[in-house]
Amino acid sequence: MSAMPTGLVHAGFFRPGFLRTGSAFVAGLALAAGALAQTPEERCLLDALRRATPLTTVEELRAGCVEPPAPEPARVAPAPESLAPPSAAGGSIAGPTVGVVRDTPQGLSVAPASRSKPVGDSPVRRRIEEEGVLWSERFVLLPHRPNYLLPFSHSLDAPGTAGAAPVQRNEVKFQVSFKFPLTPPLYDGRLAVFFAYTGRSWWQAYNSERSSPFREYSHEPEVFASWAPTMRLLGWDWRVASAGFVHQSNGRAGEFSRSWNRLFVEALLDRPGPWWIGIRPWWRIPEDAKPTPDSPRGDDNPDITRYAGHGELRVGYAGGLHNWTLTMRRSLSDGGKGAVQLDYSRPTGISPNLRWHVQYFDGYGENLLDYRTRIRRIGLGVMLNDWY
Repeated sequence: MSAMPTGLVHAGFFRPGFLRTGSAFVAGLALAAGALAQTPEERCLLDALRRATPLTTVEELRAGCVEPPAPEPARVAPAPESLAPPSAAGGSIAGPTVGVVRDTPQGLSVAPASRSKPVGDSPVRRRIEEEGVLWSERFVLLPHRPNYLLPFSHSLDAPGTAGAAPVQRNEVKFQVSFKFPLTPPLYDGRLAVFFAYTGRSWWQAYNSERSSPFREYSHEPEVFASWAPTMRLLGWDWRVASAGFVHQSNGRAGEFSRSWNRLFVEALLDRPGPWWIGIRPWWRIPEDAKPTPDSPRGDDNPDITRYAGHGELRVGYAGGLHNWTLTMRRSLSDGGKGAVQLDYSRPTGISPNLRWHVQYFDGYGENLLDYRTRIRRIGLGVMLNDWY
């Protein structure tokens, strides 16, 4: 790496505290310093400085403006050390951030982060690296859980909600799930705090006699912190440890109102190859009992953990051509119930962003409205992203 241009250093534009005084102030000083830019590297640094955020460091600017040894159309600049690719037994929550330096008529310029193929050799590590490529984008939504659409979803069992209007067993089921970081990578990129949202819908799209209503919609926002350990457990790499709060509600009132709040911890493990494991136990935050059955206050579903369980275990195979995930939930209370869900996906051959998706569910707690009813459901459709 070449040395920092002396003209800019003496002018004070790269003092350690300079980049954290506000992006507007930084941009103004960068424009005023334009007369000092004599070399392509200086012009590149000023160009990067104009677009810098308050969190941009001097090292990041330098890394993006290293002049290649020979003229090239593009080259990859090294990532900051704190966002280096994960090691074999751990790594960074943010994954690697890669900048591209292009030689233009105006000099060197920094292009957006590269979308190069991740080099991770295991499912969770690959996902971390893919997210790291997008980490520095200002307005970015990262996938959290799988996003899918099942135009054909058939229930072998009728919904069991008392007093509900008759519904068809064929409906459309879809899930939308995303997250975004609330903090920059902390502690050398090993810790970050996220907000996530998952929405699941059961839509009576083919029930024209009832104007095709949405039978049920589940809202599930989360706030959690994720840490990248450096630990191996029985031959598995512990990639991510998370802890947080999750609320789930169907947004309805009266006898159909359902909601609960939980605290959870989660561990994600994988190893070189296609296999991965997710373990997520939770504890329900207690609520007061309803003073009367019709009261809007109090616990809508005091026995929900008996049916929806005290946690879930996911075992997955991310082979690329064939992906499948087995999700199991189980209650630890006497007479407790549970559920099993199997998801399978493979490329459509139509678009690289779509996968054929088959889903089978058997058990309790598929949705909040019918959590006491055993449901067996088969669904066919497409998936935008899998777990890993």
